[in-house]
Amino acid sequence: MAYVLLAYLLGSLVGGLLFFPEVRAKDLPGGSGVYRRKGPLAALLVVVFDLGKGALAAWLTPPEWRAWAAGAVVAGHNWPLYFRFRGGGGSAPSLGYFLAWLPGETLLATALGLGVAGVYHLLHWGRRRRGIYPIPFGAIFGYLALLLLASPEGRLGAFLAALLVGLRGLQILRGRW
Repeated sequence: MAYVLLAYLLGSLVGGLLFFPEVRAKDLPGGSGVYRRKGPLAALLVVVFDLGKGALAAWLTPPEWRAWAAGAVVAGHNWPLYFRFRGGGGSAPSLGYFLAWLPGETLLATALGLGVAGVYHLLHWGRRRRGIYPIPFGAIFGYLALLLLASPEGRLGAFLAALLVGLRGLQILRGRW
């Protein structure tokens, strides 16, 4: 159980809030929000940090706790203890976690998700700028692919992470970020 708590505490170290706390006033503290407010280099720093903490959580967690720690690192990022439970969307730490745990399956699922995001951007988002952003939209398909590709314990971890990313996404869409 200590591994799950450690994963949550690692997840609570939200890169966008650590490096650019002023972003919180106007946007989400993940890579996309930092990109919109601070530019691509700042966003790259945040994304690499958040991917890294997800990977670190996976490497520190023994196999029998990995599925639960996957959910915990995402929960920490989405509702961080250190930042009044207002964090990011959870995609980057989730991706880092699964790249460290299930690299082959995660790369295939990520490629599918990014492909769907690109098509969605070209056909819908780029013209209307309404609805869900392309990366979270593509992530839905990436998580579904990971659920199909992963081993049974990997499926549980992917389900927990996807559920928490989805719940946070609903909060964001309702303006509760």
